[in-house]
Amino acid sequence: MGGGGVDDAVVQVFFLVLTVFLGLVFGSFATALAWRLPRGHSMVKRVRSACPSCDHPLGIPDLVPVFSWLFLRGRCRHCGAPIGWQYPAIELATLALCLGLFWRFGFSPALLAAYALAPVVVAIADIDIRYKIIPDVLNLSVAGTGAAALLLEARGAADPPDFIVSAGGHALLGAALYAATALLLRAVMMWRMKREPLGLGDVKFFAAAGIWLGASLETLSHFMMLAGFLGVAFALGWRKWRGEAMFPFGPALLAAFVILLFWRGPAFWSG
Repeated sequence: MGGGGVDDAVVQVFFLVLTVFLGLVFGSFATALAWRLPRGHSMVKRVRSACPSCDHPLGIPDLVPVFSWLFLRGRCRHCGAPIGWQYPAIELATLALCLGLFWRFGFSPALLAAYALAPVVVAIADIDIRYKIIPDVLNLSVAGTGAAALLLEARGAADPPDFIVSAGGHALLGAALYAATALLLRAVMMWRMKREPLGLGDVKFFAAAGIWLGASLETLSHFMMLAGFLGVAFALGWRKWRGEAMFPFGPALLAAFVILLFWRGPAFWSG
């Protein structure tokens, strides 16, 4: 019995170390997403990372997540130009999400897809705050990681094909329900406020979130209430910080989405 307990502890430590490693790697990927996508740079083409100030190609000493920024004291190793604090912040936020998922659900193959969701969520938040847009490719990535998690979860089901049909149908219905709700909300708000308070990027995120959260009306109501409350809080902070009436709604949607993932879990999750 004692030996089994030691073995279990070793396995958990291994998965924790793996989670930290993946969290840092995905964090570095999140910084690339946040930098390249708003500037129209391809994420598919293999382009070496370079300093945005001197354009010098970056090597391994420059690209170790978090630690490179600390050791280089937030400056480029080649030209000495400052490197913004947002880069290690993005990496740490991604790592924190991965660790939170591991703590909440325990390691499983399907959790790898949730880990892959983490850099997408963090990159969306950064891009929406800075540019007030949510790139389509990131909304597609939210939906794609949800589909991947569902397929990986099916591996442990008694009847995988039946699970995929049943859970997949529920996920697609969830996407349709969330998209329809967002479109209706957008139409009503545009009619009452005579402006566009909810962008189409936000509507697409609703649909992508529905893949993960499913077609439960109770979960949808929680999502709407959380997003509304957090949106008001963020709007007040945004006006004080930026002095602007128009604010990005994406961070409130993302926060509501993440809260529900931790609270209720994905609709197709058995872990």
